[in-house]
Amino acid sequence: MSFPSRIYGDFGAEKATSTTKKRALGTVLELPDGREFKYALAGGTALSSGKITSSALMIEHHNMDLVTAATAVDSSSITVTLEGTAATADQYADGYIYTNDSTADEGEGQIYRIASNPAADSSATLEVTLAPNDKVKVALNSDTLSGLAVNPYSGIVVSPTTVTNRTLGVPPTLIAANAYGFVQTKGLASVLVNGGVVAGQPLRVAGATAAGAVQLLNRDGSDENEQEIGVVHNVVAVTTDYCLAFLNID
Repeated sequence: MSFPSRIYGDFGAEKATSTTKKRALGTVLELPDGREFKYALAGGTALSSGKITSSALMIEHHNMDLVTAATAVDSSSITVTLEGTAATADQYADGYIYTNDSTADEGEGQIYRIASNPAADSSATLEVTLAPNDKVKVALNSDTLSGLAVNPYSGIVVSPTTVTNRTLGVPPTLIAANAYGFVQTKGLASVLVNGGVVAGQPLRVAGATAAGAVQLLNRDGSDENEQEIGVVHNVVAVTTDYCLAFLNID
């Protein structure tokens, strides 16, 4: 079955949620006014409307430097050895495997989409099946090291007080734990605020100050390297209020 990467809907379509998967994770929904949203799966905690979300923290012992078996060109699977954390069946379905190191320069820097994987014990080998047609392009030698990543829109969380991953978007409505819904990435949105914000100024995730909130991005201060996610559209908004922001996350 194939899924379109972009769909179009009327106002209100962005607030639809379900406990069953309706489309591919990351699918873009565009409304008539140009606002855009991406389809995502909430993690084990509900996502409140107006609170910034982020990808889940990558899984320790899976995220990089996994010893990778030699793999020939045109192979439809890649086998790695896990490093102390077990894997569950299809944990990485719709996710990715990437090569982060190799003695053969041409083996580094590759990335492939994963279709499925079996369960595997910690420190056991795990063979991931690649998406159809996404076969190994450059052979991997036995010195290759790889990492596994779940789909960025799977198991997403309210952006924590310690920012650990990329900001994804803002839910326009409550998304229950382990349910599917949309998070907004572009256009006008109502977003939780930390500190005072003023129209026209850039925004970033508040981070250590308040989970799920945004605050001004100070390009002259210590936060100058933080991810910029949009600009304030309100005249003034203060802590615990929700400001009108124009998002431009991706």
